Amino acid sequence: MASPTLITPTSPTLKPKTITAIASATLTPSTASTTTPRRREFLSMTTSIVSTSLFLLPLTPAALAASDEEYVKETEEVINKVRTTITLDKNDPHVAEAVAELRDTSNSWVAKYRREKNLLGRASFRDMYSALNAVSGHYISFGPTAPIPAKRKARILEEVTTAEKALQRGR
Repeated sequence: MASPTLITPTSPTLKPKTITAIASATLTPSTASTTTPRRREFLSMTTSIVSTSLFLLPLTPAALAASDEEYVKETEEVINKVRTTITLDKNDPHVAEAVAELRDTSNSWVAKYRREKNLLGRASFRDMYSALNAVSGHYISFGPTAPIPAKRKARILEEVTTAEKALQRGR
């Protein structure tokens, strides 16, 4: 239990300010009647703008979704980049550039297709996402020039191969 001496304030106490009523701020009947038509006009104009803009927007989110052919093409490109990047020799002078390019490509692929509800259940998406996560996690943790261990590399290549097969089957 705390003693009352520990709760004493250290700064001087502030006096509460008194609120004074301003006579000019009250609405008279003449000002109330002039603000109402302006407000109604503003509200009706905003409502008409919002309602007409809703008809101009597409009603289905599928119009914003990427096409299946585009998904297949971009996923195949990412698969090829993953394979070429993780099979590069650690003494290759272009390893850091290839890893940076792979990270940019994988980040854009994930950002684009993670929001697509119709792709989330696909085996190709699941396996590709898992492989990209493993590759990115390795390079983030150990740096772009660190070689991927043999077991991890084998698992990533297996996931990429599985994703490619599922992609060819339309899954």
